[in-house]
This record gives sequence, C-alpha cells and structure tokens, in this order.
Amino acid sequence: MKKITQIILLLCFICVFQSYAQNQTESLRDRLAKKQQQGQTIQDNGPKVPKLSVRAEMMNETQDKDLSGATWIREVYRFLDLTKGTNAALYYPVQPIGDKMNFYTLIFKLMANGSIVGYDWNQGQDLFVDNLIINFGDVLNRLEIPFQKNGNVFTFDEYSIPSNEALGYYVKEAWYFDQSNSVLGVKTVAICPVLFRQQYLGEDEQDAPMTNAGSREPQFWIPYEYLRPYAARMPIMTSDLNNVMNKTVDDYFRLRLYEGDIYKTTNMENKFLQEKFKTPQSLKYAQDSIEAQLKAFDKGLWVINDSIKAAGDQNPKKIKPNSRAKKSKASSSQASFSVRDRR
Repeated sequence: MKKITQIILLLCFICVFQSYAQNQTESLRDRLAKKQQQGQTIQDNGPKVPKLSVRAEMMNETQDKDLSGATWIREVYRFLDLTKGTNAALYYPVQPIGDKMNFYTLIFKLMANGSIVGYDWNQGQDLFVDNLIINFGDVLNRLEIPFQKNGNVFTFDEYSIPSNEALGYYVKEAWYFDQSNSVLGVKTVAICPVLFRQQYLGEDEQDAPMTNAGSREPQFWIPYEYLRPYAARMPIMTSDLNNVMNKTVDDYFRLRLYEGDIYKTTNMENKFLQEKFKTPQSLKYAQDSIEAQLKAFDKGLWVINDSIKAAGDQNPKKIKPNSRAKKSKASSSQASFSVRDRR
C-alpha cells in the first residue's frame, strides 16, 4: 500500500513539475494566444490615440492641397532611414513612455481602432481604391500578433507592436506649381511604413538572434490626409540640442525636416530607379540629377527685373562715397519721380 501511495505522489510531482517547466518556457506570444482561446480579454494599457473633434476634421479638410489646378507636377518617392540624421524623430521612443509613443505605434493603434485604413503595397504602386484596402487582421496574422476582434476594433497586447523594427518609411511627395495663385509647393501624398524584421536562428543554433536586421518589408500605403489631423496633435523632439517638443509630426512633414534618398519617380513603366540604373554610381548620378531638376525649376519660375540685376552687378569698390550735397541731390531727384516713372 505504501508503494502505491509513493508511486501516486511521484506521478503527481512529475505532472506539477512538467506544468511548471512548460509555463516557464512558454513565450509571451504563446500565453497571449492561450488567453485568446480561453476567451480572456487582452488589455491595451498603453497610451491612447487622440479622438478627433468635428472641428479638427473640418480643419483637416481645409488644409488638404488640391492639385487639380496645378499646371506642373513631379511625383517623387523617397526612403527615410530612421537610423540617420533627423529621421530618428519618427523612431523614438521605441517603446511607449507614459503618453509618448513613436509614429509607427500611432499608425498601428489608429488602424486597430478603425480610425484609418491602409492600402496594399501593390509592388510600390500606390492606388487608393476599395479593392486594395487591407484587412488589419491579416496584418496582425502576418506579424504573428495574437488579437481579439470586437466589431471593427482589434485588441492586442501593447508590447506586441513591432515598433522597434519600423526602421524606415517610404514617402511620396508631389512637387507642384499652381499658376492660378503662383505657388510652388511640396505636398506629402502618402506614407508606407517599412519593417526590418529581426530574424532568429533555429534550435540548432540555440535560438540566437541573427546579426543583420533582415530585409525590407513594406507594410501598406496610407494617404497622409488620413494621418494629418492626428499628426498635428503629436509633439516630437527634432533636436538633440533643444529637448523641447516644440514641433509636431505634421510640422515635420510639412516643413520637410526629414532626409531621404529618391528611389523612384512616377513613370509609365512603374519602375524603380534601381531597375533602370544598375550600378551604384549611375544610381547616385540619377538621384542627384532629379534633385537638381527640382531646384532648377524653382529658380526658373522667377524673372529678375533688369534694372535690379544691373544694380546688383555693379562693383561696390568702384562706387565712391557721396558727399552731403550729392546725397541731397539724389534724394531730391528721387522725390521728383512721377508715378509713371516708378511704375
């Protein structure tokens, strides 16, 4: 009888030990998936995205630049590397701190609660049509993030957002000239987050992370006008010398404070520059040529008055200082100009 009791106690101990070991080795993703299967609610305790008022929505409509009357448009695509220069303003903080979060976390939360929609990457061609609207549940499944869906709202764990892997953005700009009001401007048309997925080795390599950041994975296109009202209410720090958050994400894009290499311009073949220019030298030359063309068009819009140009061409060293009498004579002669002369 004692032997039977001892065997039963031994079996119970083994079962308890195995269950404890399984819970210790179980990853966070597995535990969240198990909670989802058991019907438990996954709480989102992170910073909340702002809700738009009717006034903010109306203001956003008035701020959108209508390009239908533009007589010249050049569409340019850039890649923003968040590890370089001022682009880091969109990356930090990597994990939310209090009510602060980075730009990708904001986008992720807005799509989760149904405030905005994204469109398929579509091989780099941004088309904002209904049949290309992505299902955010498919995005979560692709990123292997356990979630629950209540109506149109997706709920998931805050720390499952791969904001640390969002190391880049594709940005579409439209350089335009509107002849009706003589305005040359640059409009941010669309944004596409780019993840650099962290790859891990298999069990034979002791599950050690790989040293490289992985390949680029474009996520989805989002028209910037969808993001503008939220970006205008999201302060960011753009300088290491001045830590005051005196600018917003909307200021960041509107003032073009970012740095990005041109990887594509709108063309009928929908080809990237890298497909047309095979070598790094030719690619760099093409990028610099496009930048020069944009600057040259801006300068060529304005015609300098001949009289002003002639005055500017004079050598100041040859002009002798005028005496008091000459100054008074010059002033009187200027005062005697008629309206027609000034015209």
